[in-house]
Amino acid sequence: MPTWAERLEQLLPDLYLLEDASGDLHALFGILGPTLDALTASIAGLPDLVDVDACPPDFLPFLAGVVGVSYDPTLDPAPQRRAIREAIEQYRRLGTLNGLRRDLQALGWQGTIIETHLRVMRLGTRSRLNRQKLPGQRYNLGIYGVTGVAPTDQAIRLVLERHHPAGTRRWTEA
Repeated sequence: MPTWAERLEQLLPDLYLLEDASGDLHALFGILGPTLDALTASIAGLPDLVDVDACPPDFLPFLAGVVGVSYDPTLDPAPQRRAIREAIEQYRRLGTLNGLRRDLQALGWQGTIIETHLRVMRLGTRSRLNRQKLPGQRYNLGIYGVTGVAPTDQAIRLVLERHHPAGTRRWTEA
């Protein structure tokens, strides 16, 4: 690939190059060429700044801030790179049962998530959401249960709060 000095010479009409007896244009291209080459190299390196794996460690705090992950420069960057890489997928699954199950299992939780809408007995032929006549508090739409949660387990309770969808209720059992 030609340098910028060579490109500028090619773009200039031949008349100007023939009239340049003193070499002022070549001197100008000698100044502009390396500067434009350095600028082109910097622009070519921009995609690496938004790639978590190729990004220099100095730019990781900026990437972490973009996706909403806290970054600690005193810790090893490898697990923090993984957290930045997985942040979008975690946000995508936030508030879903699959996301809740995944985060709970990462903490070592062994239990079940009970979706009460699967056990609902609907009365009437034209039932609408939140207007059913359903038996019991636990067997209604908009309620789910999580078993295997100790009352003192704060880490699991934080995950439950983070994944709790708006407008729903939850119950837990040990």
